[in-house]
Amino acid sequence: MTIVLTSDERESLFSLLTEQQRTFIQEHVKRGKKTVFANQMAIDKGIILPESASIDEIEMLLDEWILEDYIDNGFVNPETPCECGRPLRYQYIVKHKSTKQLRRFGITHFEEHTGIPGELVNAIIKGFTTIDYEMDELLDKIRQNWTLEEVFPSIPREVVLPTDISDHLENNLPLLERQIKRLRLLINEFLSKRELERSRVIETPPSIIESSETDDYTKESNQFTFEFELFEDTEDYSPVQEKRKILEPVTNHLSAAIKDKVLHYLETVSSVRIICELLIKHHIVAGQRYITGKPKIYPIVCLYLESLVNENVIYLEEVNGTDDRKYKFTKNR
Repeated sequence: MTIVLTSDERESLFSLLTEQQRTFIQEHVKRGKKTVFANQMAIDKGIILPESASIDEIEMLLDEWILEDYIDNGFVNPETPCECGRPLRYQYIVKHKSTKQLRRFGITHFEEHTGIPGELVNAIIKGFTTIDYEMDELLDKIRQNWTLEEVFPSIPREVVLPTDISDHLENNLPLLERQIKRLRLLINEFLSKRELERSRVIETPPSIIESSETDDYTKESNQFTFEFELFEDTEDYSPVQEKRKILEPVTNHLSAAIKDKVLHYLETVSSVRIICELLIKHHIVAGQRYITGKPKIYPIVCLYLESLVNENVIYLEEVNGTDDRKYKFTKNR
């Protein structure tokens, strides 16, 4: 159910927050609208990105308009007018990445001032409205004294919380329903994997457990599970074909030039999905995709990066289900 607060309710609840919480929510709205804008521009180019992708990373894929800033004055302010001269409470400032041109206007003049197609503008405005609803959702949950324990009595220590979720909790703010769904999925995936690993140990014949090849067997088994989960369209791959691929050295999948580019992007980008999109954008790899929109190069890049984890060159920072993985260089590389 969508929560819509009145202006008075919103202002009253805001007054109960700490300065840190107010700043966080205001930044959440601004960052959320910038992300919506960038995501819709990416979707218009056929790029579908995971929820965890950061605004800075998404904007690396764009060459045209980005939302530079969003201003909420709290009142209609003649100091922040639309380009038509009308004073605004909410002013949107967009920048053309190639020409550096800045345009300032209200929400009703997107199409007129940017030339963005009306259908795309409507999708952007709809996304902006969703972000406003999320602010009301947060405030309403604060009013109801929402607690994490009510939804998740316990969270396994091994489950790494996505950055946006941990940020909410660190600021003593409720989670949004979409974050709750994502966290529940992560927990369920972790519990399912743990149960699967336990059943494998129980079902493994003693002759294999006692063999000197135990380490190799376990490594291959875990590697198979890891890679199989990365592929989207299982009809494209049979388990037998996939296992044969997995047993081949990872280094056979990517050329030296592509590996160099992956490492270059990793200097500033942690998301594997964004790295894959950059490889496609700059015509370094083919743009083949699964039916979900995920690049088919994604699992291959993940496997290459996992080989670097084993060499302690990089480390796995975050896993967002099957949508994305984030890696960073180790400090001692």
